[in-house]
Amino acid sequence: TIVWRRGGRVAWVVAATSIVVLLPLLMEIEREGQVIETDKLRIKDFKAQGYSDQQIQGMGLTPSVEPAVGLGAAAAEKPLHLQ
Repeated sequence: TIVWRRGGRVAWVVAATSIVVLLPLLMEIEREGQVIETDKLRIKDFKAQGYSDQQIQGMGLTPSVEPAVGLGAAAAEKPLHLQ
């Protein structure tokens, strides 16, 4: 029963720490994804209204620069200096 008590305490500490650390992290990642999608929609709307990329960048949005990191990044894209 001593092993069970120690194991239970360790499991409780691991679970509590995971909730305190990972839950806010996951929520922030989700929120960031929503912000990116909202920005994409705003850029699309501005372009439909006739704004140029330079004007949109002046508003603080970056229409022509998309991050290319992670598993979803296209491997076949040319680097910017080769385009």
